[in-house]
Amino acid sequence: MKTVHIVLVSFLALSGLACSTAQVHRSAYVPLPQPSMRSGAPSEGRSMLTAGAMTLAKQQPVEGVTDITVDTQTVSLSTGAANWVPRTQMNLNWRYRFTKNFDMGIGGEWGLAAGKQKTYNDDLNLTPKGNVVGVGISFGYNFEINPQWAIAIAGEYLSFTIPYARQFVDTDMITPIGEVEYDTETLGVYSFSILPRLKAGSATVFGGVTFRNHPTAPKLELYANEISVLADDNVEAGPVYTIITLGAEFKLNPVLRLLVMAFQPANSSPVKYFPMFGLGLAWDMGAAPPRHEPVHPHDAPAAHEPPPNI
Repeated sequence: MKTVHIVLVSFLALSGLACSTAQVHRSAYVPLPQPSMRSGAPSEGRSMLTAGAMTLAKQQPVEGVTDITVDTQTVSLSTGAANWVPRTQMNLNWRYRFTKNFDMGIGGEWGLAAGKQKTYNDDLNLTPKGNVVGVGISFGYNFEINPQWAIAIAGEYLSFTIPYARQFVDTDMITPIGEVEYDTETLGVYSFSILPRLKAGSATVFGGVTFRNHPTAPKLELYANEISVLADDNVEAGPVYTIITLGAEFKLNPVLRLLVMAFQPANSSPVKYFPMFGLGLAWDMGAAPPRHEPVHPHDAPAAHEPPPNI
């Protein structure tokens, strides 16, 4: 009944807009533009389970003003992406190694609702409800150059459930109409990474670049004479971000690795991000423990013999 009530109020509000202009304000809780949580090194077992988190330190809204002409009247609108983003984004991935250098797997990302950050300015201050969650598939391929150097490519596709909020505003562009509508949309997020790396003893240093689209919610939808003339999607696929990554992977024991990474999105629209950080653990499932060669009697060093008695 609540949904029917919201739709009815919205319809009645827009039905009275002949020769007038009204707005719809919205916001969405979207995932962080993060790289794939991997160093590029293949698992030493048959599969690998990786769990970790990405953390946002600081971001800055990027907004502007757009002039829209409606019935010879010009309306100035504050534009920008009405996004909320996670303070902490959890990661879980399982990858199966089909060949020595090729793996595929399933995984997901989960943006915690607690601590999420607003990346835009709006008087209505709409706050989406719930977590942003994505699940999907991934692949990786490793190109060995020599025992120390290698380059990996990796790709992911995640289907995200993105919460959003929206509300109609009256023709005075100030007074809200009806209740706030809360809902979700499903949107695909894809990424492609190139990861060169250097092996140095039990550690691996890696870097690279990731290309990933950034879902976004247009802040405003403009109605004139009952026709939407600006931004009628609640959530859009958004621009492709270029993400620069630097990290290290440390082998703690034959089956466990520690992953530390820092990354910087190079784009500044719709949101300007400052350096972000990631921390994770990778479990080489089925990796063989180190072998200890048995010592045969004939290989043992000769015992010290005392000098003969004279």
